[in-house]
Amino acid sequence: MPRLYDEEPRSIFIIPNPFRALSHKARQIGVYSSGVLFALGWWVFIDALVISTKSGEDATARMGFEDWVSGILSTLGMIVINLIDKSRLHGDAYEYAGSSLVWKARLFLFLGFALIAGGFAGSFCVLIIKYIVYFESAQPYTYYGAAIVIQCGLIMISTVVLWIAQNTQEEYEYNFRL
Repeated sequence: MPRLYDEEPRSIFIIPNPFRALSHKARQIGVYSSGVLFALGWWVFIDALVISTKSGEDATARMGFEDWVSGILSTLGMIVINLIDKSRLHGDAYEYAGSSLVWKARLFLFLGFALIAGGFAGSFCVLIIKYIVYFESAQPYTYYGAAIVIQCGLIMISTVVLWIAQNTQEEYEYNFRL
């Protein structure tokens, strides 16, 4: 039966969300695996940082502040995205002090994704400009730049996994707020 145009859409997607009815255990596994991915991303970066300080032959190959920026931006983006109350993103206009919070929540969600995307793009820029273009024989130093890209990629995947794990609820689960 075709949908009438007067009806309210139930979802923004044509195909329903397959993660909508995850069990409590699956959500818990998602939260823990997100933490593992986040820690693994920072571990790869710190590993490259330690290796770069131990390579004493070339002081220009050491990792500096510009290498830290993309990971910090991605981490801040993850924090901003996952601190947003998911119920504020829906079209249900919550009125507080006469203004709608829906557009504010969507703005902060956009800023969080912009921080993550900026960090990920910055990590590629650092890899290409500092570790591939600057060093003619880039083979020993390419790992430092690749570690930054891996770090930002793992933080981005961790954000998505945590978002899905926190944003789903069981079919018969009710959230009460006092």
